[in-house]
Amino acid sequence: MGHIQEWAKKVKWEDRVKAVCKPCWEIKYCPYGSLVEDFPLSRENTEKSCRIFGHDCPVYHVAEPFTETKELRKITRNIPRVTQFRVMKRENQICQVCGNSVKDENIEFDHIIPWSKGGSSDESNIRLLCSACNRKRGNNYEEEYLLTDFFEHAIEPSDVGIIDFIKEVAIFGHQFFNNEGFYPSEDDFAECLAEGEKTISEIKGAEYLQDLIDFFTSKCPSEISEPIFQSLKLRWGFIDGKVHRIKYSSNKLGLNPTDLIQVENDLMKKMGLRIKQNKKTFDGWLKK
Repeated sequence: MGHIQEWAKKVKWEDRVKAVCKPCWEIKYCPYGSLVEDFPLSRENTEKSCRIFGHDCPVYHVAEPFTETKELRKITRNIPRVTQFRVMKRENQICQVCGNSVKDENIEFDHIIPWSKGGSSDESNIRLLCSACNRKRGNNYEEEYLLTDFFEHAIEPSDVGIIDFIKEVAIFGHQFFNNEGFYPSEDDFAECLAEGEKTISEIKGAEYLQDLIDFFTSKCPSEISEPIFQSLKLRWGFIDGKVHRIKYSSNKLGLNPTDLIQVENDLMKKMGLRIKQNKKTFDGWLKK
């Protein structure tokens, strides 16, 4: 239990939005609506009986529209004025996406978990946005707020400074390749950078370099556009042997630096690196 409490404190479990996605909500509350709320108890068919309430679970027999509970049906899209004032005071009239101060006429209020996904209009699920950021936002909140795998729980996020380490690794790798005709191994890293001693830096450096080599010497992944792939390839030195900044690489191919950072962030995840996601990180990443 001690480990669970430490983990919960580290990921700030108590501060997370209380509304949950429908699958989690179903698992926790067994929400099979009016068909269940007064459903008779069953002791015969244990395989299809609700483990929480003991009734026969009608999810096997009915369609989704009939499986809403009274609690879900009471959720309203409208955000009360008192809630809007509290959120405005809490956010200090700062847009929670771009971080800019918002004029009164541009203030908009957004459901963090969309109303269409079961998100409530409680203060904990409402944030202040500028009109421009609110227009950009769709219902893909899963990508923003939900963890995709256990890896994101287990690994402490790194500062954007980790990019500098990866760049140094790539620079050394390309220089070694130009001199020797092949990329360095763990032993080569240790011999050239640590007088033959293999520390965690040399071991991880060789690992990260191999990840970059594998990624950029393969075909462009289907989920990435060819221009962005080529821009990243230029960025990491797999076109001219030189590592470049984000802005240089994006401008060279006429791309938006933001798009390049997003794809590079995905690449870092593939390499086992989780980088903090906030405005300060983004601003720092633009300079890398």
